[in-house]
Amino acid sequence: MQDQAVQRPRRGRPASAGGEPASEVQSLDRAISILEAVAAADGVSLSEIARRTGYPVSTVHRLLATLQNRGLASHDPATGLWMVGVGLFRLGSAYLRIRKLPEIARPIIREVLEAVDETVNVTVVDGDEIVCVAQAESHAAVRAFFRLGRRLPFHASAAGKAVLAASSPERQAQLVERLELETFTPNTAHSRKKLMKRLAETTSRGYAIDDEEHTPGMRCVAAAILDEWGEPVGAVSISAPSVRMPAERIESLGAVARETAARLTTLYSGREPADS
Repeated sequence: MQDQAVQRPRRGRPASAGGEPASEVQSLDRAISILEAVAAADGVSLSEIARRTGYPVSTVHRLLATLQNRGLASHDPATGLWMVGVGLFRLGSAYLRIRKLPEIARPIIREVLEAVDETVNVTVVDGDEIVCVAQAESHAAVRAFFRLGRRLPFHASAAGKAVLAASSPERQAQLVERLELETFTPNTAHSRKKLMKRLAETTSRGYAIDDEEHTPGMRCVAAAILDEWGEPVGAVSISAPSVRMPAERIESLGAVARETAARLTTLYSGREPADS
């Protein structure tokens, strides 16, 4: 494959809708594609980058050299492999400084609300509790409602159990050991043994269930939202009166919660879901 010749724009008229010469826009697009190919591996050869992007080796090498000069790519002479550069980390860190889960989540949970017509919440971890920070409320006359800022216990909420189940073994053990297993309803996990059984079930199915464990007559499903290290920072949940969330609907809403959490994980951390 050879580089295609790019026709120079006529003087005084831009070649692209943005007003930039087509060759510059094309080079930028190619450079981004090359960076994505490099970032997808822990080290990748020049020929492999060319294969993945479909660009000529000469084009890939030229753009990689430019990216290397700006610190966005690095080259190991010993192995011949290309990797992302520290400059890319600095750029990415700018996003980490401004990211806020509630703002990221709001448009997504509004979509989910429109799809299921049940209340959708986003919670974040705060010490030994979780806190509701964003909500899309159902329009139904009878609906689940949690005030923003409301705190929920780990052991008696779907969001809390989703976070516990997604935590590393060490963090999970520490949290579970500290919990005061207050009984809210007859369905609340009143012992650590019962809680651990429910966490294992949560891991197996991919989402947690609150079966009237905190509030009589209310059910909830939830899945954890992860950070860039794979640790849970919170959860997304769907809540409804038990009469509208019978056993046969729990599974379908649980799948929605799981898929939504995966979307939010990617948007929040750039981390692709493990099963993608």
